[in-house]
Amino acid sequence: MKRCLLYIVPAFILLVKSAYAVQPTITEAEGYSCMGDEKSRKQTEQAAMIDAKKNATEYTSTYIKSETEVKDFALQKDIVTAYSNAEVSVIEDLDKGWYRDPSAGDCYKIKIKVAVTPDQEAMKRIALASASTGTEGNISIPVAPPPLPGTELSATQGSPTTPDVVVVPSGQAYIYMVPNTTGVYFYNGFWFRYYEGYWFRASSYGRNWGMVASVAVPQVVANVSPEYPRYLPPTYNRIHANDLNQHWQEWDRTKEWDKHDWFRNELKPDVVQQRQALIQHEREEHRIKRERIRQALDRQQQEQHRLEMEHKRQVAKQQQAQHTNKLDHPNSKKEKEKRVRQQKERNQKKKKPNKEKKGKQEKKRE
Repeated sequence: MKRCLLYIVPAFILLVKSAYAVQPTITEAEGYSCMGDEKSRKQTEQAAMIDAKKNATEYTSTYIKSETEVKDFALQKDIVTAYSNAEVSVIEDLDKGWYRDPSAGDCYKIKIKVAVTPDQEAMKRIALASASTGTEGNISIPVAPPPLPGTELSATQGSPTTPDVVVVPSGQAYIYMVPNTTGVYFYNGFWFRYYEGYWFRASSYGRNWGMVASVAVPQVVANVSPEYPRYLPPTYNRIHANDLNQHWQEWDRTKEWDKHDWFRNELKPDVVQQRQALIQHEREEHRIKRERIRQALDRQQQEQHRLEMEHKRQVAKQQQAQHTNKLDHPNSKKEKEKRVRQQKERNQKKKKPNKEKKGKQEKKRE
């Protein structure tokens, strides 16, 4: 009996238009194996580890293909090749142990956290294809989000400086967000970022963002609107980055912020409703603006198409006029009469041998 269960927390591959960069996908995978009559306990444990690595590789490959629009068979093949030759490194043993299966006997299961790094050459081919085809080409892969405001300079000098944060209501746990920035969260020791319809995750602020499957994003994070901190009062309490790094676990355990009036006020249903109403209003304004831009572009494309068709008609009309003028030219008439006369002469020459042949056949019959 063989079973597998996977839970992915990927730090997805990030392909940019002009170059390629492959980051390992961090995956949690389970592997199983049973002894039977032919394997020792050590061989069974090794088989379970191999099964877990294989499951991690297969799941990662399937996930990336599902998140990647690939229409070219060769590129699809490159993705399969990249992960069939992937390097799987065990980061941590999360759980392992023997158990008794009623039908298979003594079995061993292991749950591991691994880093799956695809074949560099295959991913390079995919990245180059993405760069050459562009957004209208055969492949469309989510690209890394741009640097967060204020991190460009600090990133060149070392680790980006973590900004101050605010704590926002999330129901079950504390979620921290960056003021005046959309879609940047801190939760349970990790940074999350929502950008262009995709979720990303990083272990430190401002760098090495890896794409995360939406199902792997904690629901308490996904439930908080990306725009939320922009509508908090200017006087809303800010938390220093050093305090966050040192005390966030203690604050979660003791429910620190529930003791403060400014946080309890933010939990009131009417305040939450007010914040959400403002966010929905902003989203609707953006939707209308995008729709107007789209309509303007559609009109521009239609006008361009009309002008192109009109130009083609004018060119065809000019070519037809030139052809007609050429036929009406005196020299053209003489050439035409000459060709007609030559054709008549050729026809007469063909008829003459036929008459002679017919005359000979009549004499022969006589």
